[in-house]
Amino acid sequence: MRVPSTRWRRRTRSLAPVAAALLLWRAGAAGAAAFLPGPVDPDPPTGDLAAAAAEPLRHGGGFRFEFAPWQIGGSIALDGRWLRLEDGLRTRHAALVGDVEFASYLWQPWFVQVRAGLGTLLARDHTDGAGSEPAGTTSGAATGRLAVSVFPQSRFPFELQADVSDSRVQGDALGADYRSQRLSLTQSYRPERGNASLQLVAERSRLSTEQGADDDVSALRASALWQQGAHSIDAGASLTLNERSDTGDRSRIGLLSLRHGFQGAGTLHVDTLASWNDVQQRSGALPAFGTDIRQIASFATWRPGEGEPLYRADAPLMLTGSARWVDAGVDGGDGTLRARSMNASLGVTQELSRRWRVFGAGSGTLVDSDGAPRRGSLTGNLGAQWTGDGVALGAWRWLPTAAASAGATRASGNPLRRTLAAQAGQSFVRSIVLGAGESLALNATQSLGVLQDSETAVASRTLAHSASLYWQSAAGGATQSYAGITLSESRTRAEADGRFRLVNLQFSRRTQIDRHASWSGDLTLQATCSDTEQLDALTGLRSGGEASWQHYGSGTLSYEHQRAFGVPRLRFSALLSVNSAQLERRADGDIDAPRERVTESLENRLDYTIGRLDARLSARIARVEGRAVSALFLRVQRRF
Repeated sequence: MRVPSTRWRRRTRSLAPVAAALLLWRAGAAGAAAFLPGPVDPDPPTGDLAAAAAEPLRHGGGFRFEFAPWQIGGSIALDGRWLRLEDGLRTRHAALVGDVEFASYLWQPWFVQVRAGLGTLLARDHTDGAGSEPAGTTSGAATGRLAVSVFPQSRFPFELQADVSDSRVQGDALGADYRSQRLSLTQSYRPERGNASLQLVAERSRLSTEQGADDDVSALRASALWQQGAHSIDAGASLTLNERSDTGDRSRIGLLSLRHGFQGAGTLHVDTLASWNDVQQRSGALPAFGTDIRQIASFATWRPGEGEPLYRADAPLMLTGSARWVDAGVDGGDGTLRARSMNASLGVTQELSRRWRVFGAGSGTLVDSDGAPRRGSLTGNLGAQWTGDGVALGAWRWLPTAAASAGATRASGNPLRRTLAAQAGQSFVRSIVLGAGESLALNATQSLGVLQDSETAVASRTLAHSASLYWQSAAGGATQSYAGITLSESRTRAEADGRFRLVNLQFSRRTQIDRHASWSGDLTLQATCSDTEQLDALTGLRSGGEASWQHYGSGTLSYEHQRAFGVPRLRFSALLSVNSAQLERRADGDIDAPRERVTESLENRLDYTIGRLDARLSARIARVEGRAVSALFLRVQRRF
């Protein structure tokens, strides 16, 4: 609604005395109720007194359907926010925000606990710049929340949470303003005896912008856990639906899983997992795309113990076995294509001595795809590995290794494939103590591998180098620091040359500068570049990629001073965060994910508290959905 500026000034003048009076209003005792389970009287009456006390219960007078005295608290705040986007668009926002919170319990604290809140928002926005005509709007909004816990300390607690909020209430939103509606129901159960639990969760979240664009996420989750002796069963089911009205994007993700674990007192361990995953996605007017995967997989290990067959104290033996069945389907809009595969493997590792071990493995695979003949393959491998004792070379320690293996694969319609592989490697390790609680570790590794494959005319040769430097310090207990850098490169020569490079940097530090100031930071930077499609002689895998660097970075850096400029109760905070990858997405079923993605943010903030009066001044520069945004935020709040 367009409102003349004179009317806005008139409203502002009329609200100013009311707001000032509320901010300076002397409040009574504040705080929400704290509930603890258990009876009010720790020493219940006995004898005749007990009979007299139980008399009201026999007549139905023990339960009183009434709430305890309500604990009331709240706040009122004046907000100002100024935003400038990279295209020159400027917005000014002023708001009066009020909030009241209630807390109580029904009959007894362990029976039903209730928390509720009501809030109001009166806002005035003005927009200009970027070639648009100045425009002003006034608006109002109501917010509320409700939390009900039934038997919170029992074996079967139930919880209901409902919340209706507005992003303008927080005042520091950088993207488009939106309203949030969320409802959550949680029911848990555990038996009186035994190690088992069950939980059901139903949630619904809607984010709505002023332009009428809605982003809805509905989630239903169930989980169960049971453990008895050497057996454990873990079951889970979930279904999430996401729909975004402005883009037409939709997604549906369903998951079922059942896991059984066996870990006896001996040395046999078996893990079996059955799962079904179904993903359906639609982006705008594009055809729907979906995948579903069903699988059953089991993995077992056995190391003979003393008194069991095949046990030898000087030559330990370990057997591994696995079996897997997979049924996968892909629907690109023109029908579903399915593929089914079954695989089983068996491996054995025999330690001949501290330095030598031999190993052998065999596996079989059967693949059946729509529109293609059934294919099968059998693979066998034999090999040996040698690990030398560490040799001291001055301040360094040298660790050599070597391995060799031979394999054969028989696949349907293909000739027998034979492979011969040999690898040798060496590592140089050094640790340096720099001082009390401070150390430096260096590690340099070199590996050479040669792989001869009967399907290729030229043997594949791979030479890999890596170097790592790690530093950590905990000097004085006031500072804990860690930093590490890793550089690695591998070159493959075969019918064509290939190269892979990786750079990884990690940093973490926590420092208490003095009794008032501290800072902390975490940073991870990684860059990779691959331009090879050859068979790696060290891993036996065929990698591929374009000859371009791929970068990833994430980190946080914060500084806090509890007595800025020597002023008591004046707190200064500096917050920096970067994240080049979006890990949380509502389209992937993450109900807590934000609507808009903030990849970079730098904020400087001053907070000042006098009794129940709080003030905040914040300046922030950020990148939201690829757009640069500058913001200035001011809030004065009175708590009561």
